[in-house]
Amino acid sequence: MITRKSKTVAVKAVVFDIGATLVTGPPVAPNKIIASVIGCTTPSEVAAVIMTQPLFSPVDAVAALEAKFGPLSTDASRAVEELWNSQANAAQEIGGSVETVLTLKKRGFKIGLVSDIWTPYYLSVQRAIPDILEVSDAVVLSFETGRRKPDLFNFNRVLEELHIEASEAVMIGDTYEHDILPAIELGMHTIWVLARPEREKDYIVRLLNADSPTPEFTVLDITQILHLPLFCRDRVTTKTSLSEV
Repeated sequence: MITRKSKTVAVKAVVFDIGATLVTGPPVAPNKIIASVIGCTTPSEVAAVIMTQPLFSPVDAVAALEAKFGPLSTDASRAVEELWNSQANAAQEIGGSVETVLTLKKRGFKIGLVSDIWTPYYLSVQRAIPDILEVSDAVVLSFETGRRKPDLFNFNRVLEELHIEASEAVMIGDTYEHDILPAIELGMHTIWVLARPEREKDYIVRLLNADSPTPEFTVLDITQILHLPLFCRDRVTTKTSLSEV
């Protein structure tokens, strides 16, 4: 039998995805571009290479891709190098994201970041939102851990580094499958930033049909979160979990 157990907890930390939540960049993901250049592979397979290991130069990226997919053509190698250089300067702050994060920090919340990302784009993130990185208490990146969302590993890692329970954290991200659903499974509070609804339409339909669990809140951009009841500093929330007896 499934029973519901509720406990009263205080929200102590806010965990953010990075891309399309705090920063914006090129409309096409690097793994999709590389997959189209290489051919005979998928964006997911490319992401499993470039986003799960530290790469320090375009040469490293080409070597890692060749180790997985075989020799690249001269044109493909050149395309990877050009992509690397463009990604290293691509990230731009989403308006209001720095102010929003700093406000939460001033209110006493711990700040965490968890992202599927490759090295050059993270370099541009460092340039775009240095103030956010400076105040972050935990930063968990796929190219450092070797794991990608929706795997729960990085979510658990950021919670461990923040020294909190899942029920004490709010996960904020733009992707339902990779950000929101895993956080719900762990028992985190959730805010879905619906910045790119055209990419989320399948999950929007599933949510409207009650086929997937809903986030606690949905907003159109990051600046809308500060007035949500989760972020009143003395806010105490009740999380309900399922258990078998």
